[in-house]
Amino acid sequence: MVSQWPQLLHWIAPILAQDSPAAAPVAGGTQQPGAPGIASLLAPMAVVAAIFYLLVFRPEAKKRKQRQAMIEAVKKGDRVVTSGGIIGQVWRAEDAEIVLRIDKDKDIKVRFARNSIMEVLTDTSDTSGSPSEESVREIEQKAKS
Repeated sequence: MVSQWPQLLHWIAPILAQDSPAAAPVAGGTQQPGAPGIASLLAPMAVVAAIFYLLVFRPEAKKRKQRQAMIEAVKKGDRVVTSGGIIGQVWRAEDAEIVLRIDKDKDIKVRFARNSIMEVLTDTSDTSGSPSEESVREIEQKAKS
């Protein structure tokens, strides 16, 4: 079997070394009929790029706009969750930062950058400064996913 390899390579080497006649240009600089042009090669790439845009970039831009609108709409009294997981009530809201009251009993207030808000909690019936059980379960479920 080992002695057959040189014979096989001697037969295959000329075939592999040949240029494809369909891709070779003719003397006038144009391609032969049947040869793929640059447009036929770029068309599938353009389709893939369009699909990628529709499935990845567009939804991300929509999420970014929704989050920015949520951050801008935060006002005094809203209950929010920060990116660090701290839950508190907005005590003061300014342009670039907010002050959260995280413990009503001890009157603990902490300053945060406005962009650190990850979520505005919808349960506003409990304004004690501590999260309700529903809010905690909601946050835990989102953290798992």
